[in-house]
Formats: sequence, structure tokens, C-alpha cells
Amino acid sequence: METEQNQLPQDTEKLKEIPKWARRYAENRTVPQIIFHLIFLSFAGIVFLSVYCFLQRWFILASILMGIYVVGFICLLIFDDRFLDWYFERSGVPESSGVQQIKKVMPLPLITCVVISVILEQQGVFPEHLRMPISAVYLCPLLIFANWRWARGSFIGYLWAALYGAWAIAIVFKVPILTFPERSAGYEMIAVPVTGLITGLVAYIYSRYALKKLKATAHLEENHNEQ
Repeated sequence: METEQNQLPQDTEKLKEIPKWARRYAENRTVPQIIFHLIFLSFAGIVFLSVYCFLQRWFILASILMGIYVVGFICLLIFDDRFLDWYFERSGVPESSGVQQIKKVMPLPLITCVVISVILEQQGVFPEHLRMPISAVYLCPLLIFANWRWARGSFIGYLWAALYGAWAIAIVFKVPILTFPERSAGYEMIAVPVTGLITGLVAYIYSRYALKKLKATAHLEENHNEQ
């Protein structure tokens, strides 16, 4: 009897965690993020492969690859929002308010920073191989701010900023493997999808953990209601 009385306060505390785990599950669902980063990396691979084929004078194969890239890119532009709507509708959980606010507010300052950095690069303020570290100067604070302001139940922005910032520091200090060639063209573009993909995979694993906790707590609530 005493054991049951001690168990009741513990169960009550666990039941209070239902909103917390529901929020963390909603804020950390990253299937669309994983898919789109994989698509972007696939597109980057197609572009680099088509350039290689062109340099080898395999013009037909290069043309086919570029055609695949153009068609895929157009489809991505057309079906981007539709895919997201389908995913959130199918998951049974509405898109979180944090994700909605980030999509609404963040594009303008991000585009502004990109344009400014491109102008500075063209003016010779910094060399081309430091493009990615320079982008980390504005991208990391934007990710951290977005997470702090609109996604309190998630760590995606913090982890993404940490990975991207760490990679930028590695490039500055010329760490092997992680450093882009000084005369590279476009390689820095993979930094965002690669770090985003890693972040998405970690967040997805955490979302499954949150869902498991949510189901366990909901099951506990059902048992209490039956009693």
C-alpha cells in the first residue's frame, strides 16, 4: 500500500511532462531537412560530375547530367512547400510555431548577409577560400538566435551553428581534410548541407526518443484513467 502511495506522486510528475515531450517531438522532426540536404548534396555531386565529364570531353554524358540537374532543381522549386505540407499532414502533428516563424522571418536577413559578403569578396576584402568562414560570422549567430527565439524545445540551431562554426575554424587553421583548397570553386557550398544533414540526423534520433517518452507517458495516463 505504501509503495502505491509513493508511486502516485511520481506518476503525477511524469504526466505533467506530456506537453514537454510533445513540444520536443514537434520541434525536432527533421525528415524534410534530411531529405532536402540529401537532394542538395546529390545535385552538387551531379554538377561536379558533369564538369568532370565536360573536361574529359564526354559531352553527351555531361549534357545528360546537366539536364537531370536542371529538371530536378525545377521540381524542387515547384514541390518544396507541397512536400512540407504533405509531410506535416501525414505525420499527424502540425508544423510547430517555431518552424513557421523561422521560415517567415529568417530569409531576409540571411539573403542580406549573403549579398553583403559577396560584395565584400568581389572588392577583395577577403580571399575566396575564406568564403565559408566569413559566412559563419553571420550564419552561426542567425541560427543561434532563431533557436533561442522561436524553437525553445529544440537544439537544432545550436548544434548546426556549432558544427558549422567548428568547420569554419578548421578552415582558418588549415586542418587537413576539413580545409577547402585555396583555389576551389563552389566546394564551400557543401558545408551547409553536410552540417545540416548531420544536425538533422541527430535531431531525428532525439525526436524518436521524445516520441517514445511521450507514448510511455500517455500510456501511463491511460492506466490512471482506467483506474
